[in-house]
Parts: sequence; structure tokens; C-alpha cells
Amino acid sequence: MKSQRLTLLVSPEDKRHFKHLAEDRGLTTSELVRQAVRAYGVSSIDDTRELAALTAELREALPSMRKSVRSANASVERALASIASRQVKR
Repeated sequence: MKSQRLTLLVSPEDKRHFKHLAEDRGLTTSELVRQAVRAYGVSSIDDTRELAALTAELREALPSMRKSVRSANASVERALASIASRQVKR
């Protein structure tokens, strides 16, 4: 497949952002843009809205989830300490 050049003007901030995104993924900036454009056609506006709503819901639930995980970790630590103290007594 023969490549053709497409010139795209973006702000310096966007260019830096695209470059960092590409580097994080091990891609060139051009490949990042190609993949993003391909993915753009896959999603509909409704899918994007649904994803935004789910993201908001998840962000709202995160504090409670973190609290539950901390509580579970504390319970496990207490149980491990209890087991360790019993083993020392033997």
C-alpha cells in the first residue's frame, strides 16, 4: 500500500499530548492518529454518551469501593497477625 501525506495542524499543546500518548503506547504519533480515526468510526454518539455516564457512575462509586478494600485489607492483616501470634505461642 502506497502512503500519502496528510498535513494536520494542531496546537503545540495537542502535539505534545499526542506525542506522549503515542510514546506511552509504543507507537508513532502517525499510528496513534490512524488508530484513533479508525476507532472514531466504530463508536456512535450514543455509545460515547453511555460510556461517559458509566464513567461518571464509576467515579462516584470509587470512594466507597476504596473504603471497602481498606476495610478488607485491615481484616486480613488482623487475621494474619492472630495466626502469627498463635504460631509463636506453640
